[in-house]
Amino acid sequence: MRLRTTLAAAALATAGGSIVSAETLRVVEVLTTNERTGLMNEIVAAFEADHPDVDVELISVPWDSAFERILTMTMSGQPIDVIEMPERWISTLAINDVVRDLEPWLNEWEGAEQLTDATMDFTKIYDDTSYFVPYGYFVRALYYNKPLLAEAGYDAPPETWEEFNEMSRAISEIDGKYGYCLRGSSGGFVGWWLAVSAMTGADSWFEEDGTSIFDSPEAIKGIQMMLDLYNDGAAPEDSVNWGFNEQVSGFYSGTCAFMDQDPDALIQVRERMGRDDFAVAPVPIGPAGQISPPIGMIGWAVTNTSENPELAEDFIGRLLAPEVNLEWAKFMGIVPAVEIPADDAYYNDPQFAGFFTELEDDRWDLMTWPAHLPELGEFFDVIAVETSQAALLGQMTAEELGQEWDTFLTAAQQRWMSEQ
Repeated sequence: MRLRTTLAAAALATAGGSIVSAETLRVVEVLTTNERTGLMNEIVAAFEADHPDVDVELISVPWDSAFERILTMTMSGQPIDVIEMPERWISTLAINDVVRDLEPWLNEWEGAEQLTDATMDFTKIYDDTSYFVPYGYFVRALYYNKPLLAEAGYDAPPETWEEFNEMSRAISEIDGKYGYCLRGSSGGFVGWWLAVSAMTGADSWFEEDGTSIFDSPEAIKGIQMMLDLYNDGAAPEDSVNWGFNEQVSGFYSGTCAFMDQDPDALIQVRERMGRDDFAVAPVPIGPAGQISPPIGMIGWAVTNTSENPELAEDFIGRLLAPEVNLEWAKFMGIVPAVEIPADDAYYNDPQFAGFFTELEDDRWDLMTWPAHLPELGEFFDVIAVETSQAALLGQMTAEELGQEWDTFLTAAQQRWMSEQ
C-alpha cells in the first residue's frame, strides 16, 4: 500500500504543461498483469484528479500479440495518444509516421534533467530522433535453482556455456526435472542470441558489409546447441510454446533449474520461492571469454494522430517523474530511467548482483538490438518465433534456421545501408 500511495502522491506533483480543454487520452499498455494494470489505474486516477476535464482510457494489449495488434490499430486509424513499447518497434512505427518527435518537449520539460544520460541518449536510438522515452531497462541474466543444483552435485552456477550444457543435462537426469526453461514462443529469440553470441563472440548481428553473422559456422554451432538442449530432453517438451509467464512458472515451480530472464521476473519468483532457494548469476560466457547479452528497454511514445499531443506529453511527464519512475521500476523489477540513489536498499539487494555484474564487467559486452531496422519487430516477434519453433520440432536443421535468419536480416541491413 505504501508503494501505491507514494506513486499516487508523486503523480499529483506538477510535471509541466497545462491542459485547457476536456479530452479523452487513450493510452495503450502492453506489459499487462492484473497487478501492474491496477497500479497504472491508480496513477491514472491521480492524473485525472489533477486534470478534472481529462478522461484517460487505458487500453491493455497482451504482450505476446502486442506488436501485431498495435500495427493493426495504428494502421487502421484507431485513435491512440500514448503507446507503451520496446525500442525494437520504433523503426517500424516511425517509418509509417505513427510516432511523434518528442525532442521539442524534452528540451522544454524540466523533468528531463533528472533522467540519466543513457536515457536521454536512448531516446534517439532510431534515426537520431526522440521518438520515445525509455522508462526502464532489461538486462538478461541467469536465474538458478539452488536445491536442484545441489541435488545434481553442484554448489555454484555455470560460468561458461560448456558448464551450462553439462549441468543442464545432469539435472535432467532427476525424475521430473529439467535443466533449462526454454522460451520457445514470443520473446524467445533472446535465448538463441545468447547461444550465438557465446559461440561467435559477436557483439553485433552484422559484419561491416551488412551481411549477418547467423549463417557462420560458429553461429550454427550456437543454434545447434539450443536444438540439442531441447531434443536431448534438457528442456521440457512443451517449452516450445512457452512465453514469458510459462517460462517463469516453469522456474519457480521447480520444473527446471535454469532460466535466462530480465529483472522483472524477480517479482514472481520472489513471491513463490524462498530467498535461499534461488539466485541470479551473469549469463555464462563463451569460448572467447565474453558474451553480449542484450540490454532492452521499454518506454512511452506519443502518436502523430493524437488530437492533443501536449496532454499526452504531460501524461508521460507524470510517469517519468523521479518518484514515480523509481517506484514504478521497483514494482516491475527493472532498472529505472532516473538515477538510483546510492543507498537504495532495493537495488542493493544481493539478488541484483548478477545483473549489475554484467553492467560493470567488460566480459559482458551489453548490446542494444538493431533498432534502426524497420523490419526488427517483424523479425523478433514473428519470423524468429515461427522458424525457431519449426526447428525445435524437427522441421528445419540448424543450418537452415541460420540461413533463414541470415537471408532476412542481411537484406534488411543492406537495404538500410543503401539508404544512408
